[in-house]
Amino acid sequence: MVKKDLVLQKLKDLDRYLGQLRKHKGANARELEEDLEKLWIIERGLQICIQIVLDIGNHILAEKGLSVDSYKDILQELGKQNIIPQEFVQKISGMAGLRNILVHEYAKVDAVLLAGILNEGLDDFKQFAEYVIAAID
Repeated sequence: MVKKDLVLQKLKDLDRYLGQLRKHKGANARELEEDLEKLWIIERGLQICIQIVLDIGNHILAEKGLSVDSYKDILQELGKQNIIPQEFVQKISGMAGLRNILVHEYAKVDAVLLAGILNEGLDDFKQFAEYVIAAID
């Protein structure tokens, strides 16, 4: 059985971190490239938010007796289990890859991508939370 209190606490943390990221909404790619402190704030904030999404997803799947091989597979399996809609899975499927880039610095993070997520993608995290709440109620 899903540990509802654990999931709700993680969602509360997610909301808190999103609030911090929203303070920087409006920043463009050039601004992020020129302001290393702001860039680090956005990178770390997104990394934590993505990790929370993946941790919640992994917990839900584990409680169903399911395991996956990669972070990307977590999102795919949540779709297969009807925790989140398939079209939403397609929309957020890049999260796992971005998490890996942010954590392991596989490549220089694209400031245009970060600014786009900051300004247009934060609601995806809120939508994920709504799907999870509906699934665990």
